[in-house]
Amino acid sequence: MPDTKESFEELVHTLVHKSMEKNERFRNRYGKYKRWDWDADAVTLTFSDPDKPTLQIDVTVVGTTKGERWQWTWANRNFEPRSNLGMDEVRKFGENHGYELLTTGFIDSDEHTGWEMTSVALHVLDGLGSYRFPTDEGFCYLVFLKIREISAD
Repeated sequence: MPDTKESFEELVHTLVHKSMEKNERFRNRYGKYKRWDWDADAVTLTFSDPDKPTLQIDVTVVGTTKGERWQWTWANRNFEPRSNLGMDEVRKFGENHGYELLTTGFIDSDEHTGWEMTSVALHVLDGLGSYRFPTDEGFCYLVFLKIREISAD
Protein backbone atom coordinates (compact mmCIF):
# COMPACT_ATOMS: atom_id res chain seq x y z
CA MET A 1 0.00 0.00 0.00
CA PRO A 2 1.48 3.40 -0.94
CA ASP A 3 2.37 5.93 1.74
CA THR A 4 -0.71 8.14 2.09
CA LYS A 5 1.29 11.24 3.01
CA GLU A 6 3.61 10.79 0.04
CA SER A 7 0.75 10.11 -2.38
CA PHE A 8 -1.10 13.19 -1.08
CA GLU A 9 1.98 15.37 -1.58
CA GLU A 10 2.31 14.10 -5.16
CA LEU A 11 -1.38 14.73 -5.81
CA VAL A 12 -1.21 18.24 -4.37
CA HIS A 13 1.88 19.09 -6.43
CA THR A 14 0.07 18.05 -9.63
CA LEU A 15 -3.16 19.82 -8.69
CA VAL A 16 -1.44 23.10 -7.77
CA HIS A 17 0.01 23.21 -11.29
CA LYS A 18 -3.38 22.39 -12.82
CA SER A 19 -4.94 25.14 -10.70
CA MET A 20 -2.33 27.60 -11.92
CA GLU A 21 -3.14 26.60 -15.51
CA LYS A 22 -6.89 27.18 -14.95
CA ASN A 23 -6.22 30.58 -13.41
CA GLU A 24 -3.93 31.47 -16.31
CA ARG A 25 -6.68 30.52 -18.79
CA PHE A 26 -9.07 32.73 -16.82
CA ARG A 27 -6.63 35.67 -17.03
CA ASN A 28 -6.02 35.05 -20.74
CA ARG A 29 -9.75 35.11 -21.43
CA TYR A 30 -10.82 37.96 -19.15
CA GLY A 31 -7.66 39.91 -18.32
CA LYS A 32 -7.07 41.68 -15.04
CA TYR A 33 -9.71 43.79 -13.38
CA LYS A 34 -9.29 46.98 -11.39
CA ARG A 35 -11.77 46.06 -8.67
CA TRP A 36 -13.16 43.01 -6.90
CA ASP A 37 -16.10 42.81 -4.50
CA TRP A 38 -17.11 39.95 -2.25
CA ASP A 39 -20.80 39.44 -1.45
CA ALA A 40 -21.05 36.89 1.37
CA ASP A 41 -24.86 36.81 1.26
CA ALA A 42 -25.03 36.01 -2.46
CA VAL A 43 -21.78 33.99 -2.32
CA THR A 44 -20.46 35.83 -5.36
CA LEU A 45 -17.25 37.49 -6.36
CA THR A 46 -17.60 40.41 -8.76
CA PHE A 47 -14.79 41.78 -10.88
CA SER A 48 -15.36 45.22 -12.38
CA ASP A 49 -13.46 47.62 -14.58
CA PRO A 50 -14.79 50.62 -16.52
CA ASP A 51 -13.25 49.25 -19.73
CA LYS A 52 -14.56 45.66 -19.54
CA PRO A 53 -17.76 43.71 -18.96
CA THR A 54 -18.36 43.03 -15.28
CA LEU A 55 -17.86 39.43 -14.18
CA GLN A 56 -20.12 38.00 -11.53
CA ILE A 57 -18.85 34.65 -10.30
CA ASP A 58 -20.73 32.12 -8.21
CA VAL A 59 -18.21 30.59 -5.83
CA THR A 60 -17.82 28.20 -2.99
CA VAL A 61 -15.67 29.18 -0.04
CA VAL A 62 -12.99 26.55 0.49
CA GLY A 63 -11.42 27.80 3.69
CA THR A 64 -9.52 30.50 5.49
CA THR A 65 -6.12 31.08 6.98
CA LYS A 66 -5.44 32.85 10.23
CA GLY A 67 -1.82 33.00 11.32
CA GLU A 68 -0.42 29.53 10.86
CA ARG A 69 -3.79 27.75 10.82
CA TRP A 70 -6.03 26.63 7.97
CA GLN A 71 -9.75 26.06 8.58
CA TRP A 72 -12.08 24.35 6.12
CA THR A 73 -15.41 26.14 5.72
CA TRP A 74 -17.33 22.99 6.62
CA ALA A 75 -15.73 23.33 10.06
CA ASN A 76 -16.31 27.08 10.36
CA ARG A 77 -19.60 28.16 11.96
CA ASN A 78 -19.12 31.69 10.61
CA PHE A 79 -20.06 30.48 7.13
CA GLU A 80 -23.61 29.63 6.11
CA PRO A 81 -24.07 26.22 4.44
CA ARG A 82 -24.74 27.95 1.09
CA SER A 83 -21.20 29.37 1.27
CA ASN A 84 -19.46 26.02 1.04
CA LEU A 85 -21.42 24.10 -1.57
CA GLY A 86 -19.57 20.97 -2.57
CA MET A 87 -17.09 21.05 0.25
CA ASP A 88 -18.57 17.84 1.68
CA GLU A 89 -17.45 16.22 -1.59
CA VAL A 90 -13.89 17.37 -0.89
CA ARG A 91 -14.04 15.95 2.62
CA LYS A 92 -15.46 12.64 1.29
CA PHE A 93 -12.66 12.54 -1.30
CA GLY A 94 -10.22 12.80 1.61
CA GLU A 95 -12.03 10.07 3.55
CA ASN A 96 -12.07 7.74 0.54
CA HIS A 97 -8.34 8.16 -0.06
CA GLY A 98 -7.14 8.41 3.53
CA TYR A 99 -6.03 12.06 3.16
CA GLU A 100 -6.29 13.33 6.71
CA LEU A 101 -5.60 16.96 5.76
CA LEU A 102 -8.88 17.00 3.84
CA THR A 103 -10.89 15.61 6.76
CA THR A 104 -9.48 17.64 9.66
CA GLY A 105 -11.28 20.94 10.29
CA PHE A 106 -8.18 22.82 11.42
CA ILE A 107 -4.64 22.12 10.23
CA ASP A 108 -1.27 23.77 10.66
CA SER A 109 -0.47 25.87 7.63
CA ASP A 110 2.24 27.83 5.91
CA GLU A 111 2.06 30.32 3.04
CA HIS A 112 1.25 27.51 0.57
CA THR A 113 -1.44 25.57 2.45
CA GLY A 114 -4.41 27.69 1.37
CA TRP A 115 -3.54 27.37 -2.31
CA GLU A 116 -2.82 23.65 -1.92
CA MET A 117 -6.17 22.88 -0.28
CA THR A 118 -7.96 25.14 -2.76
CA SER A 119 -6.29 23.29 -5.64
CA VAL A 120 -7.65 19.99 -4.33
CA ALA A 121 -11.13 21.52 -4.00
CA LEU A 122 -10.88 22.98 -7.51
CA HIS A 123 -10.10 19.50 -8.84
CA VAL A 124 -12.79 17.65 -6.90
CA LEU A 125 -15.46 20.23 -7.78
CA ASP A 126 -14.23 20.66 -11.38
CA GLY A 127 -14.19 24.41 -10.78
CA LEU A 128 -13.35 27.09 -13.31
CA GLY A 129 -10.68 28.90 -11.31
CA SER A 130 -9.75 30.06 -7.84
CA TYR A 131 -9.11 33.26 -5.94
CA ARG A 132 -8.09 34.45 -2.53
CA PHE A 133 -8.73 37.75 -0.84
CA PRO A 134 -7.37 39.26 2.34
CA THR A 135 -9.39 39.29 5.55
CA ASP A 136 -8.66 41.12 8.79
CA GLU A 137 -6.78 38.06 10.06
CA GLY A 138 -5.53 36.19 6.99
CA PHE A 139 -7.00 35.08 3.67
CA CYS A 140 -10.22 33.57 2.34
CA TYR A 141 -9.95 31.07 -0.55
CA LEU A 142 -12.64 30.54 -3.21
CA VAL A 143 -13.36 28.20 -6.12
CA PHE A 144 -15.23 29.57 -9.16
CA LEU A 145 -18.35 27.56 -9.98
CA LYS A 146 -20.07 29.72 -12.62
CA ILE A 147 -18.88 32.86 -14.42
CA ARG A 148 -21.31 35.39 -15.91
CA GLU A 149 -20.36 38.38 -18.04
CA ILE A 150 -22.58 41.35 -17.37
CA SER A 151 -22.33 43.95 -20.12
CA ALA A 152 -22.49 47.60 -19.20
CA ASP A 153 -25.41 49.29 -20.97
